[in-house]
Amino acid sequence: MATVESIALKLPTFWVSNALAWFAQAEAQFALRNISQDETKYYHVVAALDTTTANRALSVLTSPPSTDKYNAIKSFLKSAYGLTDRERATALLNMRCLGDSKPSELMDNMLSLLGQHQPCFIFRQIFLQQLPERVRTPLSVLNVSDYRALAREADKLFLAGRHNEFHASQNIAQCTDSGPR
Repeated sequence: MATVESIALKLPTFWVSNALAWFAQAEAQFALRNISQDETKYYHVVAALDTTTANRALSVLTSPPSTDKYNAIKSFLKSAYGLTDRERATALLNMRCLGDSKPSELMDNMLSLLGQHQPCFIFRQIFLQQLPERVRTPLSVLNVSDYRALAREADKLFLAGRHNEFHASQNIAQCTDSGPR
């Protein structure tokens, strides 16, 4: 009679807002605990579903395939809750301006929208368009093929500009405060 060791693992509740990140976390937990059995992974995923998600996945839960159960539930959830290629492309093309975020945060968001696809020259341009002109102009002449390195350079320029703007506003305030009375 074969025995199965019990491994303590409680996955976080499934993230309907980011199925890809949730599965990356789950698979890291499986790897850390040497969980490789299909059924074990399947049941851990099922246990992490909230009521609404379980109801949506009911067809897979009540009639799972006899083999490859984990990939069946994973495929279903990624399909049901992940963005389509069209939705990701639309999100990339309609990126919001940088705001208070650092350029590297913007790049992280953009790269996550790519999924398994590789970035291209248009991707670089979309990134640059989101940056303030004082950051965009020097970066546009750089020949950097590593997008994260490009974002790090953008961070330096962005933060240096913010630092200079802060000191300029302080100097103006000091000049107006100490002017003739």
